[in-house]
Amino acid sequence: MRVMKFFWSAAVALSLWKLLVEPLLTETVMVTCSSAGPMDWPQPVPVAQVASFLGDWAVWLQPVLLGLTACWAIRSRPQGGPDAGRGGSLLPVTLGLLVALLPAALDEAEDRLSPDLPFAWQECLHAQITPPSFVAARLTLAWLLSPAAMVLLAGIAGAGIRPRLTELRAAGLGVAAVVLAVFLPAALIGLPVNADGTPRYAVAGVGRPYVLDLKTGEPVSLLPQATPTYAQYDLVVRDTEPGHYVAALTSLSGRYSRLYRLSMGDDGRITVGERLTPTLEGMINGLAVSAEGRIAYGRMTDKASFAGTLEREWPVSGYGLQWLDARILVLPDHSVPAGAVATLDVGTGTIGEVAAPAEHENTRPLLPLPGGRQLRALGWPTRTLVLHEGTRLVRKVLALDCGHIQSLALDPTGRYVLVGVDRQADEMDRSPLAGLPPCGGVRSQLLRLDLETGRTQVVPDEQDPSVQAW
Repeated sequence: MRVMKFFWSAAVALSLWKLLVEPLLTETVMVTCSSAGPMDWPQPVPVAQVASFLGDWAVWLQPVLLGLTACWAIRSRPQGGPDAGRGGSLLPVTLGLLVALLPAALDEAEDRLSPDLPFAWQECLHAQITPPSFVAARLTLAWLLSPAAMVLLAGIAGAGIRPRLTELRAAGLGVAAVVLAVFLPAALIGLPVNADGTPRYAVAGVGRPYVLDLKTGEPVSLLPQATPTYAQYDLVVRDTEPGHYVAALTSLSGRYSRLYRLSMGDDGRITVGERLTPTLEGMINGLAVSAEGRIAYGRMTDKASFAGTLEREWPVSGYGLQWLDARILVLPDHSVPAGAVATLDVGTGTIGEVAAPAEHENTRPLLPLPGGRQLRALGWPTRTLVLHEGTRLVRKVLALDCGHIQSLALDPTGRYVLVGVDRQADEMDRSPLAGLPPCGGVRSQLLRLDLETGRTQVVPDEQDPSVQAW
């Protein structure tokens, strides 16, 4: 009886603590979010408002209801006679559990019934409110020291149950099995993928890019700041392992840059990892990772341009550079005769050239594919994608009849490519020389193109046409 009274008293005390003491210990944080667009805050539906109202009252009434339930449970337990060793009625304990869980249940119902906040507001709150460390441990401790746990222990004590060692061991194994069932699949499976086996997440946008869920078309999270000074992203490219990236960030002044490694969790959130370079003068205008994991970059200052690797750089333009093989960089911006593209041997620093297809249109930087082929974007405005093997045209894989191609990103296998399409037409693009008017409808979209079959799929919703890495 004494143990049962202790746990019922603990349940009432914990509910009073949450109601009267926790608000005094809670730190108030002022969060400021700004937006250039309309500040639309979605209104909760009536059912969510009812759940919120009832939840507030449930918190205030919980200590009183638990106290009354405790008195009922204690009085209903047999005090003597032939039934003294038996437990009391299960009804008080059941009611006590309902009272203990009701505020949390109503709070969860309100969250699920309320519309999601706009992505910009979610990310603003996430960036300014630091999540607590050891989240899982804190949640476990909070539940162990909750009124519901105390009511459950009071019911066990009131029933006169004394668990044996084997029963405690079985309960511990059951808890461990539940934890493994929740966390182990994500650890083994890794990042989610689309139905065609391509990564489900891509990095899109400029300045402060974000992770995009290609299946739903919804943004997942903004890329975090590396430091308060280095928050502006110039370029993001995929590293050799899935879910890992290399990024170039610029200082607030725009005069200095750094390279960092990034990693993505299975929820699509990015964390900033190792810093790869000292502070570099100028802006990064080229970034590429070879199949062997070697990183090359180009940078531009007010006076000169440079290209190279983390070990050494040379005074040549590295704008839009790409790895041709394990040792040779392609330098699309370096001046060479027609019908060729410049190369840089990173072992010797020798500038060379390789033959390129002679096109009557302007040729954008090539994207090397597995097997020695290259993907090229042609024309101005760019509306055509072609496959080349050396200088030989293999086939045309995409031709737009309006708008223009703004960005490309290959998947890890090199079979699929994300194509960012700007469907608007600037005044210059509407000239007779440029050709076609805007498409109408959505202003921009992402296409997922299969380079083997030529089939395309449209990523849901209107999307930023600046895709960086996939």
